[in-house]
Amino acid sequence: MIREHYPQAWQHLYNARQAEVAMASSWNRLLQDGLVEESVVTHADGSGVISAWLAWPPGAQAELTELFRDCVRELWACLDALVAESVEAFSVQQRLQRPKQPRFFPVADSAEGLQALLAESCMDGTLRSHVAMVKDCQPFRLGDGDEIVDRIRQGLAYLLSWEAALEAGAPVSVWTTPLEPQVHVSAPLVVDHLEASAPGAFDGQERVLARFHVSPYRYGLDVSAQAGTIVDLCFTEGFTPANSEDTFAERLSLTVEAVTRLAGSFAWLSSRVPGTRRVLPTESPDGTGSWTEAARSSRHWSAQELAALASSDTGLGRVRDADTLTLIVNTPEGTFERVVPHASPLRHHPRRGAAAETAVKDAAATWGLPDFVMTPCVERKGRGVREVSDGLLVVGNRGVIVQVKAREGEPGSTEREVSWIGKQLASASKQIQGTARRLKAGSVRMVNGRGTELTIDGPAIHWVGVTIIEHPSPPSEIAVPAHEGTVPSIALLRRDWEFLFDQLRSTHAVVGYLHRVGASAPVLGTEPERYYELAAADTEAAAEPVGPTPLRHGEQHRSAPLLPTAPAGSDDREAHAMVRIMLEDLATSPFGPEEEEPLQEVLASLDSLPVAHRTELGRLLLDALAAAFTAPAGNTTWRMRTFLAGPDQDQLGFVVCSVLTDITRAAFSSWLRLRHHERGEQSGTGPFRSIGVMLTPRSDGYRDWDTTMAAIDGDPELTDDEIHSYQELWNKPKNLP
Repeated sequence: MIREHYPQAWQHLYNARQAEVAMASSWNRLLQDGLVEESVVTHADGSGVISAWLAWPPGAQAELTELFRDCVRELWACLDALVAESVEAFSVQQRLQRPKQPRFFPVADSAEGLQALLAESCMDGTLRSHVAMVKDCQPFRLGDGDEIVDRIRQGLAYLLSWEAALEAGAPVSVWTTPLEPQVHVSAPLVVDHLEASAPGAFDGQERVLARFHVSPYRYGLDVSAQAGTIVDLCFTEGFTPANSEDTFAERLSLTVEAVTRLAGSFAWLSSRVPGTRRVLPTESPDGTGSWTEAARSSRHWSAQELAALASSDTGLGRVRDADTLTLIVNTPEGTFERVVPHASPLRHHPRRGAAAETAVKDAAATWGLPDFVMTPCVERKGRGVREVSDGLLVVGNRGVIVQVKAREGEPGSTEREVSWIGKQLASASKQIQGTARRLKAGSVRMVNGRGTELTIDGPAIHWVGVTIIEHPSPPSEIAVPAHEGTVPSIALLRRDWEFLFDQLRSTHAVVGYLHRVGASAPVLGTEPERYYELAAADTEAAAEPVGPTPLRHGEQHRSAPLLPTAPAGSDDREAHAMVRIMLEDLATSPFGPEEEEPLQEVLASLDSLPVAHRTELGRLLLDALAAAFTAPAGNTTWRMRTFLAGPDQDQLGFVVCSVLTDITRAAFSSWLRLRHHERGEQSGTGPFRSIGVMLTPRSDGYRDWDTTMAAIDGDPELTDDEIHSYQELWNKPKNLP
């Protein structure tokens, strides 16, 4: 379970155990090679000592110290990774506060120290149960809990002290525990006195283990001895053993056990939370493919190659490497290189298929919104049960039925793998048709990627099916057979599924694309090429005005391709992310259960904002918020932007106001009602809706702004006086949106 939910933490824990094993192996080898030598010395007066000597080979002590340092470092890294991976995983379900603050596992020696660490936001974004467990396991609470918790506390206490000692330069050393030293003599000698030394570390090369006295002693009489001493590897800084069983090895084992228990508890608590997680990162620095001017590519395309591409019929070139697909795309802005990376890593799971299903949902939640990702549900049918698909995407009145087929075991010959994929496509097609029949027969309750249970009104939704093939090395040039059935179906590699979400960063846009294509590309694995062919067609298509003319109130027609050639947000990632953050604010607001499904509809409308307009909107909002933060006291500033994409779509309005008061809330409401009324005057009283989102800056450090949302449909029933006063307020040239 640890490896599935916390792969980085699991790797650090594995590394720590390997370092522990390496230390033990190196220590045993040193003992076998004679690291410790014993001697017995008897003086003329009959007194004597049993001693031990250390014969460190060159560099051996430093090597052991470094192995111990590695072990401690990896244990800390495991703990920190538990927090960091929790924050990252659940970031698709909640917006992070103070995202630039480092996240780490806090360990303190006092309650005040712990509060100071938590005040740094070190665990913000983890589960409340994670935070409660970390608080309970602090070393300063040692002795007030049960035995297992106390062992965890003790392990963290050791870890804290070891880290400090290592930073101060303390080395690994050797500890001796004299138990039953013995002195052997023959008559007439008698052992008058034998005293074992206290346990302790080697201060230098020699360590006295016991002192004795024999009589009547004279030179030449035989005196021999046995040390009767346990010799252990030890980190002596601050080491005071309670008994002979309290060894350094035992303490290290307890500490590794404590970290393992914490990792297991983190994983168990995470597994209890429904919903999706963020997709596991790839080797790419930002987890995505790149979009680079072809002339600046590391592949060094020649001018002749780029000119030939620009003059070709498709304006599209491709290069396939072992783990990436590189497309060369000719656009009106120039020729660019688009790298489509291999699919994201799968989480560890006994079944590859289960891991693939998780990765498919995680990708949709990471680059889209988790609110639209529905996890499979199980229904009873007769004496058995059936699963409703491998998951659904539902955005407004459009949905996608998902089936995932994963290759278990090691792939065989090309012919065998082609046959396997063909069988899986046929099987998935039948499953999609069966799920479609079930959904069209009535509603079904499902849980979305935020763990919210919703009713999916299957008959009211237009469905397409998608079969996603998970294969470690799929054969090339696999022709996709013609689909048969009432519901359109598309076959994709998991890499291509992630490409679409990474490219568009909008569930609404991806679902719209799948409904638009309505069938598989002729060859499996060529979805990115088909996407760019359609994007080129969109670019060349003539723009058609939307809405009535003439334009009013500073309105203007804006057009952009539905399918952008550049990955969404590649021109300004901060601005594009601003729109996602705004949607996250709304999705995680504390609405009541009766408001969940209306909120779902609002989120679907807001996610319909065209991809090509999101960066510009995000930059407008960021700049307006920056100006609002510095607005003179006593002044109220406003900035608005309204989008109307067509007669059948909701009107979307976005506002930044410098202050949040009852007055500005009422003013925002009046602005939205007026714009809704004006749309009704232009296009009639149809079943349309207007949605407004207002951002207002905060200065308390908890978050940067507040997000307020309002929606209205039907006739706002404004009186003539209200219309006049609202127009006076909002339709003056300086106030136009």
